[in-house]
Amino acid sequence: MACKMRVAFLTAILGVGLSACGHVPITSLYSLWKIDFETTDPGKIRAAIKLPRMIKPRAGGMHLRIAVKAGDAPEVAEDFALVEVTDRDELRALDYAIDLGTSVYAYRILDKDVPRLEAFRSTLLQKKQQGASGTLSIAIIPEACRTGPLPRGSLLFSTYLRTSETGTYVPLTADVDLHTLDSKRDIAALIPLCA
Repeated sequence: MACKMRVAFLTAILGVGLSACGHVPITSLYSLWKIDFETTDPGKIRAAIKLPRMIKPRAGGMHLRIAVKAGDAPEVAEDFALVEVTDRDELRALDYAIDLGTSVYAYRILDKDVPRLEAFRSTLLQKKQQGASGTLSIAIIPEACRTGPLPRGSLLFSTYLRTSETGTYVPLTADVDLHTLDSKRDIAALIPLCA
């Protein structure tokens, strides 16, 4: 194919469905542009999130959403469940991201979802061969809870993506304040207590 399907924009969103695509660091754009959805190895895709220590991802609540918008057709999206990565060697790649008072969690696509992602990609590539062009977005969608009352002041989070093309974790969002992420509501106030 003459033109590769590239990641046109990447976003990180919270479980309440809010996009933070305007927060992609400029320094990440070159690395993210190298991601080729046609050839990337789904088994090597990793997502990570850095949160204040009092905010925890909910077990089974982390997803990766891949969405494609082709021409005038409605957007087509699939969510893929993520499982936490516990391999210490793999987690060392995120040591640089940890700050005082934060925790970093890394995830991979469930093994059983890899064939579904490959089938989704095949369907999209067939449409592309028929002349449809469009944009691809990748979003990390975490569901979180809090262990107690949230402190005053900024509550910063960051998200990261690693693929076979990037080779390392690349920031998708960097130090975004949960209080000011949405101009219409305080996202931090919507985070429920952990059960």
